Amino acid sequence: MKGMQLPGFSADAAPEVIDAASAKAWLENVPLANVAAAQQLLLAQLQQFNRYETKAVSRLAALEALREAVQFVEIEQARRFSNRALPMGEAESAVFDDTLALWDAMHLGYQHCLQAAIAGDAAISGQAALVCQRALLYTGLKMFHCHRAYRQVAPREWRALHEGYARAEELGVAEDSVKDYLNRDVNETSPRIAYVRALLLGMANPNELSQRQLTFVAFLLERWAEKVEVVREAPEEDVPPLVADLESELCPEREGPKAAAPRYLDVRRLAKSLRNRIGLLRKGESPAKLALGEDCVQPSCEQLLVYLYRQWCQAKQPRAVERKRVTDVAQACNDMGAIHYYISGHVFKQPGESKEITAAQRDQIAAFGRVSTRDDDDYSVVHGYLLEHWQIQDESAQGLKLVRRAGNPGKRYAHGQLIAVRPADSKSFMLGQVRWLMQNDAGDLFCGVRLLPGLPAATAVRATGLNVFHAKYVQALSLTGVTSLNSPPSLVLPAGWYKPRRVVEVYVENHVRVLLTDVTDRGNDYERCTYEMIA
Repeated sequence: MKGMQLPGFSADAAPEVIDAASAKAWLENVPLANVAAAQQLLLAQLQQFNRYETKAVSRLAALEALREAVQFVEIEQARRFSNRALPMGEAESAVFDDTLALWDAMHLGYQHCLQAAIAGDAAISGQAALVCQRALLYTGLKMFHCHRAYRQVAPREWRALHEGYARAEELGVAEDSVKDYLNRDVNETSPRIAYVRALLLGMANPNELSQRQLTFVAFLLERWAEKVEVVREAPEEDVPPLVADLESELCPEREGPKAAAPRYLDVRRLAKSLRNRIGLLRKGESPAKLALGEDCVQPSCEQLLVYLYRQWCQAKQPRAVERKRVTDVAQACNDMGAIHYYISGHVFKQPGESKEITAAQRDQIAAFGRVSTRDDDDYSVVHGYLLEHWQIQDESAQGLKLVRRAGNPGKRYAHGQLIAVRPADSKSFMLGQVRWLMQNDAGDLFCGVRLLPGLPAATAVRATGLNVFHAKYVQALSLTGVTSLNSPPSLVLPAGWYKPRRVVEVYVENHVRVLLTDVTDRGNDYERCTYEMIA
């Protein structure tokens, strides 16, 4: 393992925090009720402190005194950039950058302590396990907040994580028990547990998970990471071993590139625990009784555990439909109004509605033989219905991987959102659901789309019933059936329209009534429903 390369100390550094006592006194004047201001004060003070030369034990004590305040403001500030559509706005991006900078400042402080322990500082050597655990923890927290913001985790963070664990092994403290009272549930931890927590979260494909799911997985890993051993010899399993390379910048995987410094993750205990809980959930046991939390409900709880089991404990399954690499361009848009406009090719108007023509329209008929469509042509601009330019990176019959470069204008996207995509070689749009999102540091937006089966067409729906008077039609879409996929014809309606056995009126050349029979797909802004015609 190479020596640690850390920023040097400076003689002009003058922090107010130099040890535990001064840290506690300084914190009394930090306005924690104003989390934005508190974050800036903490960041500035830690940056000064990290340039200040002092004894490692004093530095460690000061960092420990600051931890609770740092964690409080970081969690509160994360609300300003998590659970938001992408790409980030300027203000959200600024808060995100400051949040990572504060985690990084804490990490650097513990790195200075670690450097002293490696150099043989007798005063800090007894705290080596705690120092290693904290350094790994703060690397993991930086990565977790990237996951929460659906931002790409930089390769340097993976390298820092692997190197942090290698240091713990080098000092012989990887398995030593450490207390962390800032944990939500379990105070007992270790450098190995902190390392595994970050690894498993990164392996869970976090860009596909909702904020609620991410928080739940982080809660589970606080208790379950201890079930995973990090060993030097591959465990006896029926699947290829799960390998972490301590000299790489990569997330662990099975059947990956040959590792220079391999460590094998023995997930057999974790796999057994997951299988047992999934089995009990299927038998009707409540999630709360299985220590999965009071706010975990079925069937989503079971579905998430099955998903995690596949990510952590099974070999990567081949795709049901093979994807091929492509470099085609495509046009795309979101929002029901925009999608309806581009699929129909004209402005939405109430079906069957006839209006007396205006004097201007009479003049246009007299002059040109028709009413001018210029207003319709400008409709997309007036209403913000911009066709965005994306690149297709790979595709299959069931999905697409897209990227919109930072220089291309476009709207923001969220998980589960309806999207319409038209490849350059196609005359028609395809409908899909945004399955995952990720933004990189350059501002490029990556998107995974699951295509909805069937050919889309623009239509309109309106409510019916005894208490409904003069209801207006709203934009909707229809999808043809696909026999090979056992997919019946369906309607794509705005979110909240489905009710069991609800009767709605659909306009297809004329007014027809249909009975909604089931929801086959649901996103955050739409519902895809099967239906039956009513005579």
